[in-house]
Amino acid sequence: MDISPLLTRIIDHACGPLAERIEQRRMPALMRVHPAVFARIRELRETEIANDNPLMFLGMELEADGGLPLEGFEFAD
Repeated sequence: MDISPLLTRIIDHACGPLAERIEQRRMPALMRVHPAVFARIRELRETEIANDNPLMFLGMELEADGGLPLEGFEFAD
């Protein structure tokens, strides 16, 4: 299954809540996503990982969470 189209939907769904948090000066430090989404983003950011940088997405560190649905996400401070 190609996860790439899901990335667009996740970004679309995350932008509103993220903008609200930024407006409130509560920028999350972490974004959790389904492991399959995490793996795809990791593939897209191979160079960053190879250079020992943390995996970042929308300005937050990214973490896999098997408890989330495929298109789900969660912010953490």
